[in-house]
Amino acid sequence: MPYDDPDPSDPHLLIGVEVPAEEGSELEMAYVFAEEFARMGFSEQRLLALFHHPFYAGANRALKTLGEEKIRSIIGETLAVWGKFRIRVEDAPAKEDWEVPLISLGGETEQS
Repeated sequence: MPYDDPDPSDPHLLIGVEVPAEEGSELEMAYVFAEEFARMGFSEQRLLALFHHPFYAGANRALKTLGEEKIRSIIGETLAVWGKFRIRVEDAPAKEDWEVPLISLGGETEQS
């Protein structure tokens, strides 16, 4: 089968389908987006910009469905919980270098 001509009977063929959702799913999705990115350290301005960006289709659709005031409220609630959490990366303390003679590693004996 040619590369650009997928076999419809292939069980590994990726097929996208639309799944019907309840009315409240937009609200839940908005909370999930806000929480996920707040945990990564996004500020209020960055979170709101994320909801306005069409690349994030789910978040953008939630903004259009729920309105900006509701999204701002969700962002505020989320940042109240996760906004103080900051990630800090530190190097581990340097370990002491131990001088180990090569003989102890199972090499040659010291008879010379």
